Amino acid sequence: MPLQMCNWVAANNKENPFRLFLYLKLSYPSGKIQWNKTDVDLASITLCNTPKTIKSNFKKVQELGWLYYDDEYKFYRLYALDKIRDNNDWELRRAFPFNYKDLTHIRASLGAIIYTQLYKTYCRKHFKRSSNVLKSRSANEPTAVSCVIKKYAEVSVLSVKAFYGLTINKAVRLKQEAQKHGLIEVKKQYFKLKKNQAYISKKGAQYRDESQNVVFINGEYYLQLIDRIYSDLYFKRRKKIETL
Repeated sequence: MPLQMCNWVAANNKENPFRLFLYLKLSYPSGKIQWNKTDVDLASITLCNTPKTIKSNFKKVQELGWLYYDDEYKFYRLYALDKIRDNNDWELRRAFPFNYKDLTHIRASLGAIIYTQLYKTYCRKHFKRSSNVLKSRSANEPTAVSCVIKKYAEVSVLSVKAFYGLTINKAVRLKQEAQKHGLIEVKKQYFKLKKNQAYISKKGAQYRDESQNVVFINGEYYLQLIDRIYSDLYFKRRKKIETL
């Protein structure tokens, strides 16, 4: 799926119809759907939704312009991703290859996609590409051994809000979901404060109308810094985006 489509879905709270759309793309590669009772029941079982919810989301998918009814042949057609991308002026060619497993935790997948985009941008700016993998050969080893060095990037929820239009609360929830399902790694960062420093930091945040980032852990005050993120999520880039 195009990354810009994923970003739009998260920003506009369209996860449920998007999840059904993904299911339809995976289950009907020809793009043709009769959408009878059997189709509805199969979708209901796969997505663990009631038939009523499936029908409601199917209607929303149609309203979003992702499928249409072919009057001539009397079945529904899924729009090709290129067509959807062009209709929404999404210029980027990068995409994420969803599978059935992603349907079980769609918000986690979307969160991982969003944070990985910022992660990759940070890495391109701050890390040399060749430094991610170090190859060494010892006298006792006839073959080269690859040692992957993980590079963590500082990715703020404020960046997610600024670049993708998500609220701070949603940016936090998506990050937590992505971490919970093992799609990204998150390391917390703290700076220890003295009691008077904690008071000043709280007052300063209140004065600037910013969210509070002073936490109390094991009897000590800490300033919570930007989380460090690691992701090995893979994006594809195609000259012409296929159905999936």
